[in-house]
Amino acid sequence: MSRLEGKTDVYGGILLDSSHFRNITADSARAVLETSIQSWRKDDVRGIWFHVDIQDSWWVPILTEHGFQFHHAQPTHVMLTKWIPTSRPSSLPLYPFTSIGVGGIVVNEKGEILLMKEQRGIYLGWKFPGGSGDPGEEIYETATREVLEETGVETEFVCLLTFRHSLTYRYPKTADIYFLCVLKPKDEGNITPKPCQHETADCRWFSREEINKLPNEEFHEFHRFIIDRYDKWKESGRNGIQFQSFEIPQMKRRFG
Repeated sequence: MSRLEGKTDVYGGILLDSSHFRNITADSARAVLETSIQSWRKDDVRGIWFHVDIQDSWWVPILTEHGFQFHHAQPTHVMLTKWIPTSRPSSLPLYPFTSIGVGGIVVNEKGEILLMKEQRGIYLGWKFPGGSGDPGEEIYETATREVLEETGVETEFVCLLTFRHSLTYRYPKTADIYFLCVLKPKDEGNITPKPCQHETADCRWFSREEINKLPNEEFHEFHRFIIDRYDKWKESGRNGIQFQSFEIPQMKRRFG
């Protein structure tokens, strides 16, 4: 094989997959890679994306010896990249560095708000139920799922109220966006909280009077701000932010 071939992208780069090169041995891989880099540079190829399956992980030290860098990893593979041009800086995009979390502001017909306490974590006071989004999950789906998992209460999405963006998160150079969704019980006759034995230390409905009596160490100022935003939204009479599905044919993608 004179050159590693793969799928060309619209930006002048090439995506390679180690599963397509299993006829290449570790002994011959270096020579093939060096020839490929020379050929890519001659043809003005830009970025090289090399998908390495876990069973082909012997490729990794060879690729890093030739200037490839880690881009991201998943349980079954790692992606490495190399910017080929020497006359201009790399324009390869970073791997997604922002985590998505969603909280649910659940208010029943009496105006009570559903709060919960975590079993473990940095903050162990009362809070809105919520958690991290799963791959392929819409924001409102995360909200209803997390509320059900942590409190046992089934809910329906009403609107997206607000969000918080933090530039520091649990890993270096990562950020976090936390969305707050207004939810309502799906069945007002079945709203008795059932705490998750693995995550929830306690959960129950609170009246506004009870919330106002909670000390700040038991109910963070951030949560009071969110309740204030909820009250202002209710007073406005507006529908709030809704989700709408749409397609962009040129991108062959569906949103929402």
